[in-house]
Amino acid sequence: MSLNAQLAAFKKEQAATASRNVAYSRPASGTPARTSTPQPTASNDTAKRTRDDAFSQAVAPAVSNEMLSQVNHARGKLKEKLPDTYTFDEIINYLSLPNDAKKNIPRIKEALKGDKHIEWIPATGTSKEAFKYRPIHPVSNAEELKDYLTKRTSAQGISVKELKDGWPNCVGPIDELEKEGFVLVTRNKKDNSPKMVYPDSPGLRLKVDQDFKDFWLKTKVPTTDIEIRNELEKAGITPTSQVKEITKGPKKRDRKRPTRRGGKTTNQHMAGILKDYSKR
Repeated sequence: MSLNAQLAAFKKEQAATASRNVAYSRPASGTPARTSTPQPTASNDTAKRTRDDAFSQAVAPAVSNEMLSQVNHARGKLKEKLPDTYTFDEIINYLSLPNDAKKNIPRIKEALKGDKHIEWIPATGTSKEAFKYRPIHPVSNAEELKDYLTKRTSAQGISVKELKDGWPNCVGPIDELEKEGFVLVTRNKKDNSPKMVYPDSPGLRLKVDQDFKDFWLKTKVPTTDIEIRNELEKAGITPTSQVKEITKGPKKRDRKRPTRRGGKTTNQHMAGILKDYSKR
């Protein structure tokens, strides 16, 4: 076969192969063409809402910390101006919130109402709602301290540190009340400052004669263990440090057990049945 004939045969075979491929890929008549199933895509609103939720979750801790800081500032202001009260509008003016933080104003009000250190005063017909600092103990002067200690049902003292929460300058009046006999005070060893306050009454303090005071001061108190022991022995009292002698009683003798002696044992009621093998 010539070269031209081979080339013609190759082209013919190539054309036939191409036609077969086109017929295979083309759908038959009456059969719908296969198409890829479209994947569902989120709408623009859904995608925007998802982005907003992610952003809100990211900034939520920052908003909470910012609001907490604002509530702390308001509490500090109320504590500084105790016993004065402040309306909510005055508190907001004091905080000077930026424009982007004013949306937290309702949440700040609810946080102030729920704070255990802040007292909420509802609005009346002539006044607006107000807030006031609530100290640990409702005491702000000497008279209130005496009444408060008298009304307490327990003898437990009050910490001076807690009193300073609502009465910062309480140390001087407490010293005066102690001199007058209205309170008992325990003090710190380091600087002799008052530590705890207990109720007292001037009527419980009795006058002591000077002779008794002089006699008490002149009485020498033993300072060493040896002196204390000697004084006790002079008074006929046995010191606890004295070594006790253990007296030994008579020694108990061991009880001797009786020895069992082997002997002939007979059973009279079975004499006619058993045989005697003792001799063996």
